[in-house]
Amino acid sequence: MNFGESPTDPWTTNHMMSPIVGPANNNTESATAASASPESASKPVDEAGEKLAAEMKIFNSLACSLREKLVTTGSMAERGASVVSLATELFGVAPTWTAFYREVLGSEGLMRTAICDDDEFSEFECCDDHNKLLEMLTALRSRDLPENDPHEAQRMITVRIPKSLHDSICNEANRLAVSVNKLCISRLLQTVDRNMIPRSSQKRRGRRPGSAAGKKLSARTEVETVVAEYRPLEE
Repeated sequence: MNFGESPTDPWTTNHMMSPIVGPANNNTESATAASASPESASKPVDEAGEKLAAEMKIFNSLACSLREKLVTTGSMAERGASVVSLATELFGVAPTWTAFYREVLGSEGLMRTAICDDDEFSEFECCDDHNKLLEMLTALRSRDLPENDPHEAQRMITVRIPKSLHDSICNEANRLAVSVNKLCISRLLQTVDRNMIPRSSQKRRGRRPGSAAGKKLSARTEVETVVAEYRPLEE
């Protein structure tokens, strides 16, 4: 299945068009018309935002209806084939790669809904059907679509790595002619062999995943535990 070819995107065409400016003259009226007003300058942006919002509405409506057709029983092969079939329909109308990822490969997407068992999920990540989903996602990321989905908040993670690894990542990004950010996202979207994840008996460092409320509760619990451990014994 080849998802690489894509028609000309009208969103891209609109944003790549440059305004035509006529020859300069001393006519005050012409000079005034040539200078863009704030309203006219913001109009293309507003039109692009309205277009994206309309496409997102269509995409979300289709995603909602397709969820009712998802096969959640039977063999893993049957459920996986159902995910690929529905994802193909979403691929054709996806306004951003982020929206496609959220509805298909996200934590509450079609794939996780159909294959919720962890062992089966790990097995599915190694099969051809999962590769087809990644091919669709890569094709969407290759198009000149909006880089960020305005309907989903952005998050940032900080990763401590040695300079030698950082240099290697930068060199690879240069060889591939992509940004480090795009390369890292591509790496994060790939399946990780669990045997390649080192095990450690040391206490986990850094921020832990979860909501802000959960983090505050965890921090308060840790403080209370420390206070209890160092509280003098009552006589």
